[in-house]
Amino acid sequence: MVNSFTTGCTQIDMNYCHFGAEVLIKLLQTIESQVDGVEKSDDIEYIHKMRVTSRRIRAAMPLFKECFSKKSYRKWLNEIKKVTKFLGNARDIDVQILVIKDFIAQLQPTESKTGIEFLLERHIKQRSSLQPNIIRGLRELSKSKVLEQMTSNCNQIIEASTKPSFDLYAVRERAFWQISPKLDDFLSMEDYVHQENAILKHHEMRIRAKWLRYTMESFAGLYPDELSEEINATKNFQDTLGEMHDCDVWIERIPLFMEELKKEIPITQENKKAVAERNKGLVKFLDDIKKKRKKYYTSFVSFWDEKKKANAFEELRKKASADFIVAEQRIKAELENPFVRIGVISDIHANLNALDAVMKDAEHRGITVFLNAGDTIGLGVHPNEVLQTLYSKNVLSVIGNFDLEVLDRNSIKKGPKKFSLEYGRKILSKAYETYLRTFPSRREFDIAHKKLLILHGTPESIEEHLYHNTPDDRFQELAKMANADVIVSGHTHDQFTKEVGGCFFISPGSVGRPGDGNPQAAYTSITINPFSVESIRVSYKVEKEANAIRKSGAPESYAQMLLKGISLGRIISEDRIRKGDMEEKCPLMVQNSLEVAGKYCHDLRHAKQVRKLALELFDSLKKIHALGNRERCWLECSAILHDIGLTKGTNGHNKNSMKLILNDTEFQFTSIERRIIANIARYHNKCGPKNNHYNFAPLSRQLKHKVTILASILRLADGLDFSHRSIVQKVEADASIESIKIEGVVNLNPILEEYAINKKKDLFEKSFKKRVVLTWKLIQPAQ
Repeated sequence: MVNSFTTGCTQIDMNYCHFGAEVLIKLLQTIESQVDGVEKSDDIEYIHKMRVTSRRIRAAMPLFKECFSKKSYRKWLNEIKKVTKFLGNARDIDVQILVIKDFIAQLQPTESKTGIEFLLERHIKQRSSLQPNIIRGLRELSKSKVLEQMTSNCNQIIEASTKPSFDLYAVRERAFWQISPKLDDFLSMEDYVHQENAILKHHEMRIRAKWLRYTMESFAGLYPDELSEEINATKNFQDTLGEMHDCDVWIERIPLFMEELKKEIPITQENKKAVAERNKGLVKFLDDIKKKRKKYYTSFVSFWDEKKKANAFEELRKKASADFIVAEQRIKAELENPFVRIGVISDIHANLNALDAVMKDAEHRGITVFLNAGDTIGLGVHPNEVLQTLYSKNVLSVIGNFDLEVLDRNSIKKGPKKFSLEYGRKILSKAYETYLRTFPSRREFDIAHKKLLILHGTPESIEEHLYHNTPDDRFQELAKMANADVIVSGHTHDQFTKEVGGCFFISPGSVGRPGDGNPQAAYTSITINPFSVESIRVSYKVEKEANAIRKSGAPESYAQMLLKGISLGRIISEDRIRKGDMEEKCPLMVQNSLEVAGKYCHDLRHAKQVRKLALELFDSLKKIHALGNRERCWLECSAILHDIGLTKGTNGHNKNSMKLILNDTEFQFTSIERRIIANIARYHNKCGPKNNHYNFAPLSRQLKHKVTILASILRLADGLDFSHRSIVQKVEADASIESIKIEGVVNLNPILEEYAINKKKDLFEKSFKKRVVLTWKLIQPAQ
């Protein structure tokens, strides 16, 4: 059970919190012991040590964030940051003073010291002015009681633990997921190692080395060697990069200081020689700093190359991940229970929303063990989150063909799946890649006197498909080959259970990318005693996942694949069939749009009026925009559909219209047409297209131009019926060099329409690069 001071920790989280509390208590005791020394200011090392300890606490707190209430965590972290800050400036100047003194000590008696002594005097004065801030900061720290509160909270966690000590292996499993991402952050700066002048990047790399080191130090006690070699190596990187940064600060500061002196003591004929002598010492100091920077950089590159050649970084990752095996042993022990309920999943394809729904449903049914038949990633956009979920739920997995393709960074994929592979390789973090590489190609278990085999394809090939209608002869061959009572395989996304010759073949279907026209996530439940198999379908937030796919920049066909519950190949095939001749297919698209609009929109009269006016404007401006029948049809459909989002309310209805066009499976558009029409409808109101809008950004430059033109026409057409009274009977546009004259033939005074056009004409004027001149022609209604 959880305790009042926790935030919903499970037992394993409580175990982790126990370890974290012990780590933090040691750091809190250390910082408390340094307060008196800092306040007395007799030894500058106290400031250095206290600042480092405050940084270690700041690095450790996020690792164990779950163990504290959000309010307390934010307050404590903010107070510790203040400590680092008020000590930081003082420590930096202390170091600079030592550097200046060391340089002066190296000078010959005959060498000029005037400028350097000016610099030293300025730093000593500045340092003296900071001491009151330090005293004030220490008093505020004492007043906040943050150290006492944190210590008390950590002691409560330890006291509430059901065990006298934490579970070493359980915490080491968690440690990997903290160390590996920090290592990724550090290694991501590799491109700048051999760029000597990448000053800002070297400083950033130093910061990342620091957080990696502090994270390893937090978990060091879990390992027999306390990660001493790895920590020392990272400290070497941090220190050397720190020395480089200090040099960079001096290289920037000294010329500025010389300019300051020049303003304070202007050069005259009388002091010209003295000024030159003063600057001579400063220039020598600057040259010395530049030489040191060069030396430190050479040392840094040499050490980097040495560690890279020794594969030290990946060895650290392997050392941190060694406990995956321990986790597997625990799960296998659970499978020895003959009454265990097993959840079988497969083909998640990085679909986080589907996986979350399946895990929640399975746990509600009392399922405690999960087996995963591969293709965990690929086609979806949440590979890291999905792998984290599998790990946290102790799922035993095998590798799939798509997993292998993502891991093989040398393979080149063409065709519709190219985006998925490139995206997966780009976004998959090193930590989760390491975890994925531990998945074997097959797993075997003895469960209640039954031999269960799980793999992705078949015993003969990871690429072989098994469907419910595969000939029985093939099933018999595979059963003989596998020598198993139960064979679980994925790959086909076909959910079925089939017994052939006493061997059960179970295909759980696809969690993340069903292919049978049902978008619900699929999985299977196995009960061993008595033996039974249940195929299960679960609804999930498919539109949310489809939207996440769009935000990744993927083709619209990827989103439609999920929404319709069919394969990517089938989506592409349907798109190919729907391309057709626009003159033939446009009437069908328009009719389809009217039918769907009728489902959502209560004011079809307005939609039809906007459609009419938009087409009249399009036709009048044909010589200027040079667009054809295809674009005219897109505009017509967008006009019919532009207000369907009102079914979800007036607030943001343009965006809701876009979402409905994208997600409603009744539309008979191709995937790209769907995205184009949705974008045009979105921009009929509010702001115009921007390259950071996720549904607009993936379009080609040519399509972006067309969407902008068509959206600008739709905005005007919508404005021309702002009152929803069909006042404008007809509209014509006539272009001159500087302007476009728009004449509306009306039967009533168009006050609201004129107001709306003046608000909505901005995108049109920007697109056509001409000013809009609006005129009205009033006609009397027939008597």
